[in-house]
Amino acid sequence: MSIADISQALAAREFSVRELVDKSLDKIEASKRLNCFISVLADRARIEAAAADERIARGERRGPLDGIPIAVKDNIDVAGVPATAGMAVRRMRIPNEDAFCVKRLRTAGAIVLGKASMHEAALGATNDNPYFGRCFNPHGTNRTPGGSSGGSAAAVGAGLVHGALGTDTMGSIRIPASYCGVVGLKPTYGLVSTRGVCYVSWRLDHVGPIAGSVADARILLDAIAGYDLHCPESRVPAPKGEKALRLGVLKSYEKTDVAPCVRAAFDRALASFRGLGYAIAEVDIDDYDPGHARRCGLLMVEADAALVHQKDLAERPHLFSKQTREMLDFGSNAPALKLARAERLVGLAAAAAQRLLEGLDAIVSPTTPQTAFGFGEATPDSQGDFTALANFGGFPAISVPMGDDVDGMPIGLQLMGSAWSDARLLEIAHEFETAATKK
Repeated sequence: MSIADISQALAAREFSVRELVDKSLDKIEASKRLNCFISVLADRARIEAAAADERIARGERRGPLDGIPIAVKDNIDVAGVPATAGMAVRRMRIPNEDAFCVKRLRTAGAIVLGKASMHEAALGATNDNPYFGRCFNPHGTNRTPGGSSGGSAAAVGAGLVHGALGTDTMGSIRIPASYCGVVGLKPTYGLVSTRGVCYVSWRLDHVGPIAGSVADARILLDAIAGYDLHCPESRVPAPKGEKALRLGVLKSYEKTDVAPCVRAAFDRALASFRGLGYAIAEVDIDDYDPGHARRCGLLMVEADAALVHQKDLAERPHLFSKQTREMLDFGSNAPALKLARAERLVGLAAAAAQRLLEGLDAIVSPTTPQTAFGFGEATPDSQGDFTALANFGGFPAISVPMGDDVDGMPIGLQLMGSAWSDARLLEIAHEFETAATKK
């Protein structure tokens, strides 16, 4: 059932919020193997469910999210609950207040069932966490759910919750959404406050929803979006113009190797868009190499993250895994000239992409060049080749399912729009989703 369907059923008192919450908690218990959660807030959730049932009885429901069970990635603060960011060094960090986005969810009546597992420090895309264990993809034994928001995507993909929050620095919402066969939206930079989030990079970080459908993602986005006076990265939305009914395919993405099954699914998606009345145009950014740009972005992320964790790294380096410590050390010691060169390349690519997007509804691509791979296999460097550009420019981007490979592993389609075109992007994604469902 979609969030809207569940909301209607709750309003009609076909079942209670307590029953809905208990069902989700039972599913979480039965799916422990997936390891989607670092902490489960069963007692708190049942108290909140009772309050939501009382509101329903009084005819005072707060809206479509009132009483809906969700998950929150563990680098986003929930008052009174450890916010580990998947790190041993932060196990005992217990915030006194909710992150701004969580406050907005609570105002809407959503019930936080637990804190979702994630890649250590959000610096990776496998969710193979040395301190809290691996989170597994619900669609395949021993497959990664992607990361760093892997627990959020796996929990939604397994039907344990009806929505979740993740964070995205260079694809960390959209990559796991693609791998787990769900919808993941990275909004325009600044549309959702990042106050109360453990940063990886304040320049590239975004908070966004993961859900079972585009409509559910829209409901979640409507709840968490809003200007936050106390967040330096928060922005006031700027309205966007008319529909163009024109999508772009970025020629530069041909430099990245794409699995045949992903390419075939993408070709079918383009045919579907043509059937919906969209013109498909080949566009390009001069001298743009997705792999090189991604590496430049990663250097920026490592430098920002090194500053975020500087004190802990100096005082308690043994509480960081070898891989994360090496990444942070690399960021700490990055030469200024090298970092400036990377920032310049990223900035030029973002400006060029914005110019392209002025005449398009969106740039369309696969979300990832491959489907989810197994733990123990080499991690493809190209995972973020198609997702990073949206973070560089602060553009909204959404991943929606576009089929499965021969092993039943999901394949994701990405749509990236110009800044503040979030609503239009959701419209296009919904059109595609609806057309795909009818086939």
